Amino acid sequence: MERLNNNGKFISRGYAYLHFEIRNHGYYPPDKCVWWEAININTGEAEYHAHRKRDIKQMIDNKGN
Repeated sequence: MERLNNNGKFISRGYAYLHFEIRNHGYYPPDKCVWWEAININTGEAEYHAHRKRDIKQMIDNKGN
């Protein structure tokens, strides 16, 4: 199911968290790991990258402090 976010774009894969869209980019062979990316819904720019979704959420939460 697609969800509409604030700027009119559909979130077809990923998660909405605060004002970010969190996407899983899957396994990246050169790094031999999975990468997650947090995209700011307002600006459309990727602000955070991490190996786990939990780490992305912590980065977003810590930004508010």
